[in-house]
Amino acid sequence: MTGHTRRTGLIYLALALAGMGGALWAAYTHRSGVAEMAGTLLPALAGLYLAWQGFHADRAEASQDQGVAEMADQLAVTVRRQWEEEARARRLNDPYPLSVRWAPAAPALPEDWPRLRTEAAGRLVGAAGAPQGWATVPGDLAGSGLEVADVFLHRIPTHRLVLLGAPGSGKTMLLMRLLLTVVEQRAPGEAVPVLLPLASWNPAAQDLHAWLAERLTQDYADLRGPAPAGVGSMNRAQALLEHHLILPILDGLDELPPTTRAVALDELSRALPPGQAVVVSSRTDEYRQAQAPAAGVPVRLTGAAGIELQPLTVDETAAYLSRDAGGEHTASAARWERVLTRLGSDTPVGQALRTPLMVFLARTVYNPRPGETATSLPKPAELCDVDRLPTQAAVERHLLEAFIPAAYRRRPADAGRWSPQSAEHALVFLARHLQHTLHGTPDLAWWHLHRAVHRRVYQCLLATTAACTAGLSTLGAGLGTGVGIGLAAGFLGWRTGGQPRRLPAVAFWWSGAGFALGLLWAFGFGLILVLSARATPELCILGALLLGPVTGARLGHGVVALAGQETRPPDLAFTVGPATLVRYDRRVFRRLILEFGFGYGLVLALAVPGLLNDAAPDPGRFAVLALTPAFSVCGAFAYAAWGHFILARCCLTLGRRLPWNLTAFLADAHQRGVLRQAGAVYQFRHIDLQHHLAQRSCSS
Repeated sequence: MTGHTRRTGLIYLALALAGMGGALWAAYTHRSGVAEMAGTLLPALAGLYLAWQGFHADRAEASQDQGVAEMADQLAVTVRRQWEEEARARRLNDPYPLSVRWAPAAPALPEDWPRLRTEAAGRLVGAAGAPQGWATVPGDLAGSGLEVADVFLHRIPTHRLVLLGAPGSGKTMLLMRLLLTVVEQRAPGEAVPVLLPLASWNPAAQDLHAWLAERLTQDYADLRGPAPAGVGSMNRAQALLEHHLILPILDGLDELPPTTRAVALDELSRALPPGQAVVVSSRTDEYRQAQAPAAGVPVRLTGAAGIELQPLTVDETAAYLSRDAGGEHTASAARWERVLTRLGSDTPVGQALRTPLMVFLARTVYNPRPGETATSLPKPAELCDVDRLPTQAAVERHLLEAFIPAAYRRRPADAGRWSPQSAEHALVFLARHLQHTLHGTPDLAWWHLHRAVHRRVYQCLLATTAACTAGLSTLGAGLGTGVGIGLAAGFLGWRTGGQPRRLPAVAFWWSGAGFALGLLWAFGFGLILVLSARATPELCILGALLLGPVTGARLGHGVVALAGQETRPPDLAFTVGPATLVRYDRRVFRRLILEFGFGYGLVLALAVPGLLNDAAPDPGRFAVLALTPAFSVCGAFAYAAWGHFILARCCLTLGRRLPWNLTAFLADAHQRGVLRQAGAVYQFRHIDLQHHLAQRSCSS
């Protein structure tokens, strides 16, 4: 829908509401009968509803012009841009990509190879087509670096891959390279590779396709919009899944609870149709336990081949650390001499520096950055101190412990907004929040931050504010009215205070069920006014009829496409990150306050006799001024996450848990490589870093 069309609809709506309000004002000013005026205006409500529905119908029709294949092509642009930026943020190519090698997985873990080839030949699955392009034996799957795309696309007949490896062996890094290569080689209309963390899935409570659709709409907000015409009543994410245009790359089966890993494997085999490509990564031991649980039936991912990442070689590690330090024969590289002589040995440091994660941590801690001098940094030789670091685990803990201070070292061009101590304090709190409050999920979503503060805090705050503001300000209009409205407002604040929506709001839609519910609620409000004897029955009926559509429209708000808040059509090539969702939800929150304020303010003005003709007492005037913002804020809290985020941020800042500008802090941590971005959420760079920080106390 064009901006002109949108403006036309909104202007029409504003003029219609303004005209109705003006008519009511004229009726009160000239003492015309309210019942007669209501009879005049009620037919206009039907016309207004039909016009509004036509406006939305035009919008829906415009959004359905593009086909599902075109949607997939636009999504591919988004995915490629997203992960190219993330690769830069994680410094995967700095100083150069650290190559990892793999070998075929142990025979008991993947599908039997002859059976896999036979089943694939019967279906001729995927782009490999002719069997001569397939690997003959599992040993043909061995490779390194960017060969992973060739293994997946051409050597594996079923295009189903299980990627195994030790902790920190580079599984996620290799999945990112696979995704970028596949999306680069992708032809128009083909499936789009999407990298998703399995830790956010509960396979015991949610089937695979429902979780995939939910995760896609979270990471790519435009996929919440309606699917093209002829597809059915589903959103775009569901349409892409229905047409097999999503290639799931699922990272971290081992991050699921042990009791659900086997369930997840079984659901993957059951839910994915024959020929559907998929990639799953896991730590080797955890995958083996999932396949053969101690209590249960053995299960495996149907039709999947397996590869296992190998430790880094001595030459790879030595070359990488020296190159990152400035190259051979430099003073910075010479600092690694004692460490390099122990690589590949049975010493603690020799065993620890065999994975990409530990090598990355070591170079971050000990290698100088531009503008720094090596003499100001700790010496790598301390890793060789067996008295201080007697085991491989001790070396790894030391590197994890030293990573945060190293990432927040002050640089000449750095504004230094957060000291290493304050940053580490906040990151420890966030890690404990993920690990203990959110049950170990890696997804750091700002709209879940409210769960770090007890929900009663929100409920008490909103309930007290609404009840006191509404009740005390209306006592002048009568004790019954003051107490009744105060209790009603307090209950509304209590209900909305602890129930933020699951995802941030980005736009609105109209709900017929919400309209009916709002109309019913509005008649109840009118009944309260009748019983309080402060208004005539005609005023109560008119107030109820006006409040019903307003409340119904608010109750019908939902999460739809980003285009609902923009003056341009939905653009799937636009990446939505955490900071962007904060801005959109804040915009929705403010708009909700204005719309609630207009609707409730009008009705409350009608409910106070004589207000519009300057005959109302002062308490009545103050009641309208007080009740309108009280209801507006409560309504906005019920339908947008930003209000709860702000309350949580205030509480946690006052409690010295987090910095005030949390959005900027998280973005800065991402730029420093401490956090990684996965769609609309942040995650710690590695799950082991999250676990390490979560074990510490917030006061340490």
